[in-house]
Amino acid sequence: MLVTENLMQFIWKLRLFRANGLNSTDGGSLAVVQVGQYNTDSGPDFLMSHIRYADRDWFGHVEIHVQSSDWDRHAHQEDVTYNNVILHVVWKNDKVIYRSDGTSIPTLVLSDYVDKNLLEKYANMMDTKSWIPCEYQLGPINILKKSMWLNTLSIERLEMKVQRIFVLLKHFDNDWEKTFWVWMCRSMGLKVNADTFQEFGEKLPLHILKKYRSNLFKTEAIFFGISGLLLGKPTSGYVKRLVDEFKYQQHIHDIEIVFGVWKRLRMRPYNFPERRIAQLAVLFSKNELGVAKLLGVDSLEAARKLFKIESSSDFWESRFSLGTKEKAKKSAWIGKETVDLLVINVVVVFLFSYGKYFGIQSYIEMALQLLEELPAENNNIVRRFAKHNWDVKDAGKTQGMLQLKEFYCDKKRCLHCRIGMEILKGN
Repeated sequence: MLVTENLMQFIWKLRLFRANGLNSTDGGSLAVVQVGQYNTDSGPDFLMSHIRYADRDWFGHVEIHVQSSDWDRHAHQEDVTYNNVILHVVWKNDKVIYRSDGTSIPTLVLSDYVDKNLLEKYANMMDTKSWIPCEYQLGPINILKKSMWLNTLSIERLEMKVQRIFVLLKHFDNDWEKTFWVWMCRSMGLKVNADTFQEFGEKLPLHILKKYRSNLFKTEAIFFGISGLLLGKPTSGYVKRLVDEFKYQQHIHDIEIVFGVWKRLRMRPYNFPERRIAQLAVLFSKNELGVAKLLGVDSLEAARKLFKIESSSDFWESRFSLGTKEKAKKSAWIGKETVDLLVINVVVVFLFSYGKYFGIQSYIEMALQLLEELPAENNNIVRRFAKHNWDVKDAGKTQGMLQLKEFYCDKKRCLHCRIGMEILKGN
C-alpha cells in the first residue's frame, strides 16, 4: 500500500509501533521516551521530543519522511531550523542525510516496527467504496466515545458557521441586521437555492423596507420584484398589482434584481422559491423578525415562535407559486421540521456568533441549550448512521453527524477522526 507522511505522523503520535528493540540504521540502540508535540506550523513535525540513543539522552525535534532522501528534496540540509532534529523517522531508508552543519542524524526505519494489521485496516478504509470508510467497523466502537466525538464535531460545525457570519459582517461594515437577513435568506433556500437566496438577501434594501414594514403588500411587492419572479406575464390581478407596485418602488429607489437562477427540479411544492419568499415577507412584515427579537430568545418555544406564521395575504392561503391556484391549505405556513432547521441554522448560529463577537456568555449558552433541546434531525445521513448502531436523540448530535460525514468521511480524513483512530488502534 501507499504510505503517506500523514499516516506515519499518526503512527508516531499515538505510538502505534513496537517500542522495544528499536535500532537506528547505523545499529545504535534507540528508545523513544517522548514522541514530542505534533507541530502544525512550519518546521520539524514533532517538537520537544526525547529519545535515548546509544545510551545517551537526546532532546530536540523529530522529522518524518516517507523516504530519507525527502530530507534533501525538501532542502532541510540548507535550513538551520532543522539543526536541532535529533531523529529522522522514515519508512524507507534510501540515503544518508545531514544537517546544515554537516553532522549526520540518527535514522529510524519505522516500517520495521509497525504491525501489518494496522496497515491493512488503513488500506481497506482508503480503498473502500462504502458509504463511509469504516462502515463495517463502526458498530463495535464504544457509544460513549462516539457521543463525545459528535459533541466536539457539533461545536466545530458551529464555529465554521460563525466564521462565515463574521465574513458577512465584515463585508456589510458590521451591520448585524443586514448580516442577519442575508443569512436568514440563505437558510431559507436550503442547499438547492442557497446561493440565489443569499444574493436575494444581499439586495434587500432594508432601509426602504423598514418604512413599509407594517404594509405586507408593499413588502411582498419589493421582495418578489427583487427575486425577478415578477418578470413574466401576470397570472392574476394580485400579481399585476405586485408588478405595478414594484415598478414604482424600483423607479424611485433604483432597486436591483437578482441574477441567480431559481431551481425547482424534483422539488416539493412546499420548498418552491415563491413560497419561501412569501414566508420571508410575512416574517419581515408581520413577525418583525430581526436581530433584536432573536436576541430575546430564552427558550426553545420562543425560538420556534419567531418563525410561526399566523396569517398571510389571501393570495398565499392556497398557493405554492405565483401561477395557477393549487389545492393547499395554509400554504404560507412553515412546517415544523423547517422551523427546527431555522432554529438550528439561524437562531443558534446567530446567538453563538453574537455571544462570541461581544463576549456575552449567556448567548453562547442559550445557543448550546437549544441544540440540546431540539430533537434529532431526520435526514438521510442520520438514518444511515442509525443503521450502524449509532442512533442519536438531539440536534446537537445530528449536527455533529453532518460534520463527520461531510468533512471527515467524505474526505477520508480517518487519521483525524476519533472513530478512525479507535479502529486503527484496534480498540
